[in-house]
Amino acid sequence: MELVHLILRYIHLIGFGILIGGWLTAYLSKRLQVNMAMLWGSAIQLGSGIFLSAPLGRDVMPDGLKLVVKALLALIIAVMVWVPYLKKRDSSSKGHFLAIGGTILVTVGVAVFW
Repeated sequence: MELVHLILRYIHLIGFGILIGGWLTAYLSKRLQVNMAMLWGSAIQLGSGIFLSAPLGRDVMPDGLKLVVKALLALIIAVMVWVPYLKKRDSSSKGHFLAIGGTILVTVGVAVFW
């Protein structure tokens, strides 16, 4: 089961890389638009995070509060990314786009420092 957990963590990190890479690419190109990398990254992060929170034969369960906070942050990111895409908006406001990046960084901070 440890191998499954490691593979899920690997997929989760790849999803983060895709998400932050898509956001940075759009931000640095000054085209504040949700792109496919951000959509895929948020979906991979949310999906793999759900599976990572499962016990998978572990003796020690992860902290429940931490899981709830990370799930809420992942859900917020997914909504912030998917809603403009589904409404077919050509661009996002600068505040909305920066909020997506800020929430991504807060989520990473929770994962690393908590």
